[in-house]
Amino acid sequence: MRKLLLACSLLAFGSLGANAQELKVTGYEALYGSYINYSGSSVKDYGYATTGYLSIGDGIENNVQLGVGYTHIKYKDKSTLNQRDFTAVYSNTNGILKNHTFTFGGHYINSDDKLTDGGYTLFFDGTYFQTEKQYPYAFSWNAGVGVYYSGYNKTTDFYVFQLTPHSTVKLFSDFQKGALYLDTTGYYIHVSKSSKIGIGNSNYYSLDAALRYYYGNYDFKVGGWIGEQIFAVKNGGFVVYNLTEKYKGGVYGGVGYTFSNGLRLALDVSINDYKEIDVNKDVTQTVGTISLGYRF
Repeated sequence: MRKLLLACSLLAFGSLGANAQELKVTGYEALYGSYINYSGSSVKDYGYATTGYLSIGDGIENNVQLGVGYTHIKYKDKSTLNQRDFTAVYSNTNGILKNHTFTFGGHYINSDDKLTDGGYTLFFDGTYFQTEKQYPYAFSWNAGVGVYYSGYNKTTDFYVFQLTPHSTVKLFSDFQKGALYLDTTGYYIHVSKSSKIGIGNSNYYSLDAALRYYYGNYDFKVGGWIGEQIFAVKNGGFVVYNLTEKYKGGVYGGVGYTFSNGLRLALDVSINDYKEIDVNKDVTQTVGTISLGYRF
């Protein structure tokens, strides 16, 4: 896996062009720490996760994103689950097609969970965006679709196909009032051999909506989703839910502050309901995440 990530990185950086010395390299790096609480669970006690993230590019056309995560879950029978996630993503804006961003990536799982250990996700996203017709030609809206294929073949050989249409609309942008955006995302998830892995249905549908508000150095986010999800891929391929838990909806929110030196401090909270399939019990999962990032 290390060789795969290295190859992806070298390929993406090479695409920045032969005249790399003439380009200005920009990026963002961040460290995330999360605590997970499972209210009402008869199986899980608690969990925590850490993630390192790096985004780097020429600020114009090419961008590479890398992520490495570690998750630890403690069960009530004193057993534990330890998992490591690796993600590599390349995006091209306006280079392949004007007013389009195309994203290609992969995610790999190394886990104690026998069903999904060695699992991988390959994905592609194509997004069309529109800018305002007058100077400064700021972002106006976008619409696109993501396609995700996850393969799990260590014990039960099955796959998960996910189709994710999405859109972002700028509701307003004003120097005095700030800027407000509406994000909407749909999820269609198909799981093969669902009866063999004990989840019942093969097809799952859900809808997510969120508002993002930016004012000065502050940013705020609030959102929620309804429907059903299992083995979902989220956050542009950086989060893969690989346990047999059927999620049934949730809410989330966050606040961040960016200092003048480029540092950003943020707090995010999400609350999701899911069913533990093996014991047929409803659980409320609450995740609190603190992150520290730096833009360069």
